[in-house]
Amino acid sequence: MTDDQCASKRVPFITDIDIVGVGKRRTMDLSIGGMYIEMVADFQTGAEFELRFKLADADPDEIRVRARVLYIHPGIGAGVSFLNLSVQNEEKIRKWIDRGSN
Repeated sequence: MTDDQCASKRVPFITDIDIVGVGKRRTMDLSIGGMYIEMVADFQTGAEFELRFKLADADPDEIRVRARVLYIHPGIGAGVSFLNLSVQNEEKIRKWIDRGSN
């Protein structure tokens, strides 16, 4: 994990997301750089996959991003980093985090 990712503010984000080609998983937290996903043993460190999720159920558009597994807590979950987050989606996440932490 890079210093930037460690320094990114994390906020609780408990919702279902779609790992494309795998299925639904639940998240625990979110930062601009990535998220923590509950999963038992689906992936290894370094694995990459596509994610789809909404910041709120009412959002008209979902965020689509490629992610890489940075670390795993066996039987619990994995921390992933976003690889190709668009500037627009980064700004949406930043605003969502700022609203949620005030």
